[in-house]
Amino acid sequence: MATGIGASSITTWLLNRYDRRHPAVDVDKIVKRIEELNRQIDLSTLADKLDGLNSAVIELAFLRIRERHETAMRHGWMHPNEKHVLERLYHAYHSIGGNGVGTQMIEEIRNLPSMPPEDDQASRMCDDTDEGDY
Repeated sequence: MATGIGASSITTWLLNRYDRRHPAVDVDKIVKRIEELNRQIDLSTLADKLDGLNSAVIELAFLRIRERHETAMRHGWMHPNEKHVLERLYHAYHSIGGNGVGTQMIEEIRNLPSMPPEDDQASRMCDDTDEGDY
């Protein structure tokens, strides 16, 4: 009998201790707080900002492709490493909505030789100091 009373007292003490250290979670308060935070987030503003950033990235990628295209057309060739970098840039540009003239330029770059013409062995694409590329 004493053992039963002792075990019951210890169990009660442990449960009270657990309850003090682990208060009950008020799910309703958490749900209300989440709803309040959701109202504070203006999704249309975020979407507008994302659209603006997307447009800016498309424009910057296009400008870089155009710049390297003009240089390559002037020289008549493009190093394979530069072609590879522009291919990656074009794929990113195309995947976010860029197209049209950028596609035409990358096709022209793909068709360029990867070695300088016979009469221009010393030329390097990135030595274009008059444009301030690098």
